[in-house]
Amino acid sequence: IKHVKALFMDNKTTVERKLSAIAVTDIAEFTSLSGKDEMHSIEILKKQKVIINSLADKYNGKLHKEMGDGLLFTFPTVTEAIRFSIEFQNAVKNIEDLNLRIGLHEGEINFIENDIIGDDVNITYRIESLSPIGGVAISGKIQQNISSLAEFETEFIGVPDLKGVSKNVEVHCIISHSLARPAGKIKR
Repeated sequence: IKHVKALFMDNKTTVERKLSAIAVTDIAEFTSLSGKDEMHSIEILKKQKVIINSLADKYNGKLHKEMGDGLLFTFPTVTEAIRFSIEFQNAVKNIEDLNLRIGLHEGEINFIENDIIGDDVNITYRIESLSPIGGVAISGKIQQNISSLAEFETEFIGVPDLKGVSKNVEVHCIISHSLARPAGKIKR
């Protein structure tokens, strides 16, 4: 894989652009949970952190951002991102109030120091919000990559209007591996 490097505006910061699988996770209704019991919500975040530390390493993932209860990862392959997401959902399904939504997409993104930015990162955030609680929503790009892998069963849920995204993005959900199924199709 060819990596493109360029100098950032200050001529000291390197920007590297490369193809990656992107994962965004979020704890459903965390704001409400935190408003009711702040100490309990902190314990939930600690439990999540223990689980992700070992899983990210297992699947060659890199955690780039923690935004409260939301996490942003990259993986070298789509399959590693999916396996991470499935195992993460299955690891937390019996932990009270650790109810995850996960979104996956693939694209060329900009790596700037420890951060990542780009249109494909933004698309991943929008896809995550369409995931059922306990499920994994994926873009059409991800679905194409796994379409020949019989172990992953998916369901098309629509082509939603994604805020700030000008292109059409198909969204599917993984429905195998004991993951939550989508409630229905997305209407535009």
